[in-house]
Amino acid sequence: MREEPDVVEVKPSTARRRFSKTFKRELVEQTLRPDVSMAAVALANGLNTNQLARWRREYLLDTGVSPMPLPALVPVRMIEPAPLAASQPGATPPVSGEIEWRQGANTIVLRGTVDEGAWCLLLAHLRGAR
Repeated sequence: MREEPDVVEVKPSTARRRFSKTFKRELVEQTLRPDVSMAAVALANGLNTNQLARWRREYLLDTGVSPMPLPALVPVRMIEPAPLAASQPGATPPVSGEIEWRQGANTIVLRGTVDEGAWCLLLAHLRGAR
């Protein structure tokens, strides 16, 4: 039976790669942008995503920079429509309601019939304003 050697020879292709602090910082700062994928940055630079994630954690701890905030849940309050009068059998209730949007110290309240197109336009504007 053949014994395994105690020393493993390290060949140039398996040698540990070393990266400058500037290189690491540049890649980490790319991952802090909201439109950039950490996996894409790692792949483009021949790195494992876990390695880049570790550099990012270290960078955030060292600099005190907070990563981009996670999307917040928006509280929703359902308001029951007023009951229909008994003299209107088969009538459908009017399509109306109330939508309240809070972002920081600002509050937007839409009451009555809300146009779907206007609501979508408002949401798109608010998403872009963050």
